[in-house]
Amino acid sequence: MFSSQKMINITLKLYAGLDRELELENYDSAAGLSLAVKNGLRLRGVLKMIGMKNLGKRTYYLNGMRISIWRKLRDGDDISCLKPSGGG
Repeated sequence: MFSSQKMINITLKLYAGLDRELELENYDSAAGLSLAVKNGLRLRGVLKMIGMKNLGKRTYYLNGMRISIWRKLRDGDDISCLKPSGGG
């Protein structure tokens, strides 16, 4: 018998032009991307699913705390993705 894996809902917000790099049409930066993903999926899997490359060259935050791409996602997670900035 087949078992269905529970789906969870997450929000992924892209900053610093990441939405343009991914060529997302009609992206709403205030709302972000609302995604239904398999329970237990890691952030890395979601990022690859939306076509993001160079995952290690980005920073990721959940509730103001920096997280890694290996974090397992939970229902209701609101994740922000940014390019690190530098300058002098």
